[in-house]
Amino acid sequence: MEVGLYKEIVSKMRNFRGLPKNCLKQLEESFPSVKPDTLSSIVNNEYQKKMKYGYGKTQNNRNLFWEMYNTSLKRGEEPGILVRLAEIHDIPPCLLARLILQKYFEVKPGKFLEKDSTVNINKYLKNACLISDPDLAYEVFLCSIFDNLYSPLQDAIRMSIGQQYEIRLHKEATQLGLTFRNEEYLRKLGYDKTPDLKMELPFLFEGIVINWIESKALFADEEVHNDYVKNQYLSYWNRFGPGLVIYWFGYLKTIVEPSNKRFIIRDHLPTNIIKFNDVNQL
Repeated sequence: MEVGLYKEIVSKMRNFRGLPKNCLKQLEESFPSVKPDTLSSIVNNEYQKKMKYGYGKTQNNRNLFWEMYNTSLKRGEEPGILVRLAEIHDIPPCLLARLILQKYFEVKPGKFLEKDSTVNINKYLKNACLISDPDLAYEVFLCSIFDNLYSPLQDAIRMSIGQQYEIRLHKEATQLGLTFRNEEYLRKLGYDKTPDLKMELPFLFEGIVINWIESKALFADEEVHNDYVKNQYLSYWNRFGPGLVIYWFGYLKTIVEPSNKRFIIRDHLPTNIIKFNDVNQL
């Protein structure tokens, strides 16, 4: 993606206040030429950055949100109080629900069943029926419905999408006649960090010998890409040599370094490759 277009999308996002799902809808209307999956990934990336740097401040306001919730409840407001508060204060609903649950268990001693309160909160976010307070249970349930970023349902959807693209990668690699080993096989050999595919027989692409392929079902900006370089790709390069990185939902043009021979970046599995067995047959 060109930098100018990316900046337009991010600028529109940062000027938006409200629920992430409504922000995504507005972006889809404003940028019809950009794939919905790409826009969704950009929204997810930007909100993660926003929460990373601003969630501490949100945590500090936990008591205030708790008071707002209870005041609205006493007024007899319609269900959806937490969703409306999240929209007003520009917070993903499930993150606000998490704060409210933390405060709820804090003022209701004896409610925790596990020693790890984080695990306990996650359990109630996944299944609001376990919350003894029926009003709060319904509010948390609504948050999970209206949150397209941090709800347990969205976590499951993202995992499913990631698996679908792994299957796609395996299928396309097989159709190209590539021979490879998958992550499960490599882990059995004792590797702690493993690419999606490790080539049994490397292939040539744009003059570089490709020894491994890693794919991500997301859009990569510079921060996202640099995190993966640090935590994954450099490890693959050190162990296996140069490889191929696929960002299925696209990437910011500036992350590509022409002089970088450690790995090539694409948004698909290229077909114009040269297999070594083809070379041997010439």
